[in-house]
Amino acid sequence: MGNVHFSLTSLLIVTILSFLVPILIRKIKKIYIPVVVGEILVGMIIGKSGFDLIVMDEWLQFIQFFGLAYLMFVAGLEIDFEIFTNQEEKQKANKLLNPITLSLVMLGITLFLAYLVSILLRSMGFIKDPLLMALIVGTTSLSVVMPVLKERRLSNTRFGQYIITGAVIADFVTMLLISVAVSLFKGGFSVKILFVFALLGLVLFFYRVSHRFQGNPIFQELAHGTTQIGIRGSFALMLIFLVLAQAIGVEMILGSFLAGVVVSLIGDPTRREEIVHKLDAIGFGFLIPTFFILVGVNFDASVLINNPRGLLLVPLLFIIVYIVKGLPVLLFKFLFPWRETIAGSIILSTQMSVTIAAATIGVNIGAISNEANAAIVLVAILTSIISPILFGKLIPIVEKKEEDHYVLIIGATRNAILLAKRFLNSGIKVFMVDSDEEKVHETMMSGFNVIWGNALDPELIEQFEAEKVRAIVVLTGNDQVNFEIAHFLSYYFSSHIYVVLNDPTLMEKAKKMEKIRPLNPQLSTVSLLENMIKHPVTADILEDRLGLHMEEIEIWDKRLIGKTVRNLKIFADILLVSIYRKGETILPHGDTEIEEGDILLILGTKETIEQFKNTLYI
Repeated sequence: MGNVHFSLTSLLIVTILSFLVPILIRKIKKIYIPVVVGEILVGMIIGKSGFDLIVMDEWLQFIQFFGLAYLMFVAGLEIDFEIFTNQEEKQKANKLLNPITLSLVMLGITLFLAYLVSILLRSMGFIKDPLLMALIVGTTSLSVVMPVLKERRLSNTRFGQYIITGAVIADFVTMLLISVAVSLFKGGFSVKILFVFALLGLVLFFYRVSHRFQGNPIFQELAHGTTQIGIRGSFALMLIFLVLAQAIGVEMILGSFLAGVVVSLIGDPTRREEIVHKLDAIGFGFLIPTFFILVGVNFDASVLINNPRGLLLVPLLFIIVYIVKGLPVLLFKFLFPWRETIAGSIILSTQMSVTIAAATIGVNIGAISNEANAAIVLVAILTSIISPILFGKLIPIVEKKEEDHYVLIIGATRNAILLAKRFLNSGIKVFMVDSDEEKVHETMMSGFNVIWGNALDPELIEQFEAEKVRAIVVLTGNDQVNFEIAHFLSYYFSSHIYVVLNDPTLMEKAKKMEKIRPLNPQLSTVSLLENMIKHPVTADILEDRLGLHMEEIEIWDKRLIGKTVRNLKIFADILLVSIYRKGETILPHGDTEIEEGDILLILGTKETIEQFKNTLYI
């Protein structure tokens, strides 16, 4: 190592900037700017277009390449294959409008329009390969789309799921086709193109093999501490796919992308989420921000400034992206109002990570010119800033108000009415739905909000605002009907659906569904009796017999995010029992930081809890 000479100064500058950029962007409150945009912009300032402070030696070039490979690995991790197995719209008469089919149709139209436009760009001398350019235009930035949807609590809604499905399919399909396009450009049609699909077969092979090791005590023991076997295995897998892709002559980043796909497929969801969280920390902590800053460093504005024709390409490409990407999404009008349809077309026109990665490949192989690459980077930056702003104007963040929330009860049976009474006594709004007109009339006369209709009717269900439904209870008195309704509603609401089932077979089916919580009356009664005998004080608290009350408080206010528990000003006679976060229960202490989406379990009197909630959101 003593004979190896290289300067760490450039890497130091890049690393310091990667630390400062998120902090500076967080200070900008008025507009949403993705962190990657800030990284590219500071790269421009210190690079060829600015002060030219960075020396791109072979070490920085390697980090840039590995950052690109890791970026594609993370892109593969983001692919949620549960979307492809989701039977979300089977109840719909028109199966062409299910999210997967509709997304594929939209992508097909997008790529067709993009190819026609790319032929025009080739005739103007900007590019050499219209197929690759069409695929670059067809990409969508899932890394920008997801945070925007989560910020507005839309990711679990029906509208959000359609957008996510469209973005996922666009990323996955274009990534595969880009590798095919690169192979075609390099050597025309050959056997090597089939190797792309051989790598897909390898994905299935690793997926099958991984199932044999699930639940293995050795792997569970090595998952934590200094061994971190899951992280080591993920890196090994990425490099295996990179080397194989290089060996068979396929674009290497496809290998890292497919390695990410494998990791997203294997393991149980809880364990997988933990591994993905750690891999994200490694990537977004160093490699990926370094890559984007170096993209900015290598960006040469003089290519556009000294070439009026190239400068003209920026607004031209900007308009092309919004037309080519936006027009097909207008098919959403068959499912959603115009406001949501236009908002969807705007957000799905966002470009960033995969777009820039594909453009980098295009420049390296000579398929697109330097001026076209510069225009693509600028347009990606513009869309990733403008699209979230326009989306936010069309669909603003709706502040959650507890008083606007209600419980939706399906069925007006005796137990349903009794439950509704208890909710109303606790100050919780209730809406009920039943298909028996006579029963609906009787229940309305008793003072309840009841709607007559079929709970399997999409038009009826869409009348309820998903973000205001805090929970759904299905109590029709018929097991099969209960199950069908619960299954149907799980595609429209992100809230938990509680369904009463006596049939053991239906119970097992319901347990496998993420949002559905089945209850067996007989088992629940036995369990309640057991808890009352074994834990009488706890049972009394849950029944409010001791004057104490337990309540869950969901954290959604941005002012609370990042605060520690000791700074929440919890009253002396209130106990914070636990924090539920991303499927895990955390025992809080004074330095525990609050995160968005946390659910606080509070114990105290009803009055003090209500006072605490009021002070929390002042």
